[in-house]
Amino acid sequence: MNATLATAHAEAAFTIGRFEIIRTLGKGVQGSVYLAQDPHLKRPVAIKSISPGAPREKIRHLLQEARVVSQFSHPHIVTLFDAIEDDGLHYLVLEYVDGVTLAEVLRREGRLEQSRALKIAVQIADGLAYAHAKQVIHRDIKPANIMIDRSGTARIMDFGIATSTGEADPAHTLRGTPRYMAPERLNRDMASETGDVFSLGIVLYEMLTGRPAVSGASVYEVMHKIANEPFQPPSAINPEIDEQLDHLVLKALHKNETERYASAAAIKDALEGYITPPPPAAPATEAGTGAFDFLLRRMRHKSNFPALSQSISSINRVVADSDESVQALSSVLLKDFALTNKVLRLVNSANYGQFGGTISTISRAVMILGFDAVRNLAVTLILFEHLQNKTQASRLREEMIAAYFTGVTARTLAKQAGAADNEEGFICGVFQHLGRLLASYYFYDESAEIAKLVQQGESVEKAARAVLGISHEELGIQVAQNWHLPENIVNSMQSVSASHTGKPHNPADKLKLTANLASGLCRVVADTAPERQSAGLDALGRGLGASLSLSKKQITAAIGDSITEFLAESITFVSEPGKSQVLKSIKQWAGNTAEQSAAGREEADTMTWANAGVGADTIDDLVNSTATIAAHTPMLDAGNCSVTLTAGIQDITNTLVGDYNLNDVLRIILETMYRGMGFSQVLLCTCDPRTKRLKARFGFGARTENSVAHFSVPLGHAQDVFQLALEKNVDLFVADTRAANIASRIPAWYRDKINAQTFLLLPIVVNKKVIGMFYADRDNAGELTIEPDHLRLLKTLRNQAVLAIRQKH
Repeated sequence: MNATLATAHAEAAFTIGRFEIIRTLGKGVQGSVYLAQDPHLKRPVAIKSISPGAPREKIRHLLQEARVVSQFSHPHIVTLFDAIEDDGLHYLVLEYVDGVTLAEVLRREGRLEQSRALKIAVQIADGLAYAHAKQVIHRDIKPANIMIDRSGTARIMDFGIATSTGEADPAHTLRGTPRYMAPERLNRDMASETGDVFSLGIVLYEMLTGRPAVSGASVYEVMHKIANEPFQPPSAINPEIDEQLDHLVLKALHKNETERYASAAAIKDALEGYITPPPPAAPATEAGTGAFDFLLRRMRHKSNFPALSQSISSINRVVADSDESVQALSSVLLKDFALTNKVLRLVNSANYGQFGGTISTISRAVMILGFDAVRNLAVTLILFEHLQNKTQASRLREEMIAAYFTGVTARTLAKQAGAADNEEGFICGVFQHLGRLLASYYFYDESAEIAKLVQQGESVEKAARAVLGISHEELGIQVAQNWHLPENIVNSMQSVSASHTGKPHNPADKLKLTANLASGLCRVVADTAPERQSAGLDALGRGLGASLSLSKKQITAAIGDSITEFLAESITFVSEPGKSQVLKSIKQWAGNTAEQSAAGREEADTMTWANAGVGADTIDDLVNSTATIAAHTPMLDAGNCSVTLTAGIQDITNTLVGDYNLNDVLRIILETMYRGMGFSQVLLCTCDPRTKRLKARFGFGARTENSVAHFSVPLGHAQDVFQLALEKNVDLFVADTRAANIASRIPAWYRDKINAQTFLLLPIVVNKKVIGMFYADRDNAGELTIEPDHLRLLKTLRNQAVLAIRQKH
């Protein structure tokens, strides 16, 4: 016995059984832990006791711990020597570990050195793997239950609430420490290895950052955050943590237990692989399977690739040919709270507004949009969610923006080309970029080398083959097959020359041509040289465009429509839009070609012209009239008018990318119309359901105050020009309210209170319902001519208003 123990022993006041108590190591409400001396074996031991009068449940836990730990003999688990009863009380005799708890270490030192934290985590995982192999789940892994001895070795203790694998408490009494408890235990206290993995992840997080992964003012708040709120990456607190370790920790903390490491042994392997990476194998010398296998091994070494692959594969394995598949897909997505929210946000964006109302459940999204559409959205969002990285942020951001814009454009082109499935066109467009996305993330240094070769004049695919041993296209296709993506999507990833003019042989071929055309258009839009943009657009029109029977006008209109949709949807995943050159190029294109964006609209959305001399005697005659205004000398310079309108469209486009106030956007639109066209006044009118009237709300112009007070259109069967525009949803320009064929259709309230002789009406329609209207006028007939190009710009402004309203509702 050493001198310290001998001195303490001399002061001992009592014994437990044969064990001589030296001092108290710890004391709680329901028990104590003592340092004692075993006189027979001449060694120190720790004795765990239960206080007299403690609940019988505590005694049962003590005996359960004895039965469990008696099976163990492991260097990272505190050894049980004996279980005894003395004077009617129960005790456990345990190995004495000369050290302190990890909780005490963290209180004293705060954040641990990364190498030390990882070493401790590996040892805890090793001990847990041993216990799990014996079908024992700890259920209360936390710093207070980890002893750190003087050599720095971690030892798991306190198996008091341990249980067998898969065992559930029928009374559903939660046992453990809420801050370290896995989310699924809050709903069903089922013992599982992944629950212990989660707790270990929380402990590792705390060691790496020096603070708990979750905190709250109450147990309820803590449990709510664990179940519902995403964890902040450890690197946000400790910038020395890299992306791979970030992902390792967050994978252990995944709220969906099936997405965590499957066992303590698995997280131990991951930790050891991170600490000591295996040496890279020699790359294959020829392209094809050998090169891909080598690259796939490297991707798998970066710990998030298996999770990415598993997530996408699990969605794609759900077969879309039965009602059960809807439930299966919904179940897969609902396991990921963040992914569910992103899918619902996207399906409620402007592109899907025609379905009416808010889609608030994944099941309804599947029912309305279709299985494939929701699956494709989910797969795309998973891809973008996982491919996040600080070091490669700039290149990845550009690749992801280009990929998403290609998808949106492919969806628009697929609709124009009469493809069977527009939404499959979207994902086919996105996955045109898969190989480049993966290379930019997983092979950063090689991607930089590829970029250098491209700058020297080499083609991208030849440069990729020279550096990686495989082209981007081949890499993307083989990974897509590895993920079990549908054959149509994999087939669409094959490149087709821009000059290809052959007609598609089947729907899959049409999707491939559409995706390639969209990818080519993305490159054209992203190009900063106008002459190359023009040449590229012409080449695509003569080749792939012709193969899909699309005119240059249709292709240009498709770009405009796609840009509008893209800028709205990009809010979901573009966190720093101001830093993207691709996004800037897309916005620039929008500003330069906004007047073409409405050129391909459906006939029902065309302007109806009315003027003196036009033979329109009835409302239907007005709707069917296509006569143009008689020539007048424009009051404004046409060039300045276009510049002002286009600049306003660009401002609104930039506003829609970020968080915006709807009224602010509508005021920008009104001001742009007012200044650009020189109207006497412009008004925004909205429907009042209570009075069933369309009323002016605000506007610009000298007479606006009076107009807002008196402009009120009854909603009902068309009897005048205002009701006509609303009922038929037509844009109506009246050049002279005194004309014989128009005068009888101008209501008395208008002549009495407003009485402008020239006006323009642009209905605002959302989900096939007229919710408002833009009104603009000039006091006297003949003062205003609206050129066709200016008309398209005005319609674009109205369409931006529709987009802004859809986004906010």
